[in-house]
Amino acid sequence: MVSKRFIQVLLSLPTVMVDVRYGCAGDPIAQSLSPVLARLVVAHIAGEGDGKKSADMQMKRVMVIPARKVEDALAWAYVDSLPRTIEWNLSGAEINRFATTSRLDKAVAEATESIRECPEGLSQRGESPHLPVGPDGIPGSGGEVWLSLTSPLKHQLGSASLRYVDDSMGIESINCLRWNNREWWVASTDGPGLILVAEHLGINMSEEPILDLRGGGGAARSVAWAWSAEGGLLRWLGGRRELREGGPWEASMAKDGIDAVLTIDFEDQELEVEGLALNAKYDTMHGSYKERVEKLADVASGIDGRWLLAAQHLVSWSTLWRPDIPHKLPDLGLLLARLASVEAYFE
Repeated sequence: MVSKRFIQVLLSLPTVMVDVRYGCAGDPIAQSLSPVLARLVVAHIAGEGDGKKSADMQMKRVMVIPARKVEDALAWAYVDSLPRTIEWNLSGAEINRFATTSRLDKAVAEATESIRECPEGLSQRGESPHLPVGPDGIPGSGGEVWLSLTSPLKHQLGSASLRYVDDSMGIESINCLRWNNREWWVASTDGPGLILVAEHLGINMSEEPILDLRGGGGAARSVAWAWSAEGGLLRWLGGRRELREGGPWEASMAKDGIDAVLTIDFEDQELEVEGLALNAKYDTMHGSYKERVEKLADVASGIDGRWLLAAQHLVSWSTLWRPDIPHKLPDLGLLLARLASVEAYFE
């Protein structure tokens, strides 16, 4: 029998600290808000305003990585340097400059300390959304690199040496990576992120809801895969790229004549639709914190792309980066509110 004293000793032992470098890569990438989300989630886990360090991990650096080829993103992971840096839109300066990191840390600390509850307009409208949880057997290390990929990189990885936690290999869409100094673990989180948004806004996936989808790239394939896997039906509205035939979504294609509960557009088109609509692209937002929250809450006029960005970021944490602590992650609405606060701070 294990004594209480032995358990107390175990609990008192210092936790191994993991140093993490986080980067988001693509082209264009200067507008990305993913570094803010990464800092906000760490601050939430820490339970205080420190956006760099929690009880068992430290996010040493956040970076935006201009890359047309995925090899350039992987190179940053290996050597921690870039052949060229760019001005980050949010700060108007390079993201790794001391002045920028200092302002970001302060903005994250203020948002975390001052916004403890989700504003009513961003709160959950349906039954409890669920975060998918990844495997608990991913080996960790004392130093890791986490990457988020956006266009045009999501389809460029296909090596058999990668370790997949989902069907991202089959759908040729990878947007989330974890390097543990031994191997690359990967996932596709755009689709599960949309499910999280839909459920948060009150859409019940058990009712076989219809999704209208425009686009055929990596994010669109991820959405088609996840929506069909959860029992939803799809209609493809066309796009510059075809939605691949023979994908796992093929048996879930819906017929015309029934209204979709949600339309998602990955090609920034002004579509006239019935019901809710989400444009995956997010533009610069202006105004006070309160005004920004009101815009995000007005989903009837259009679901801002920040909803999907924040949701897929949370799914990246729960499925790949920290599948051991999904219960410690912030609620989607709370994370969006804090993101609005940080953006308002920088304006």
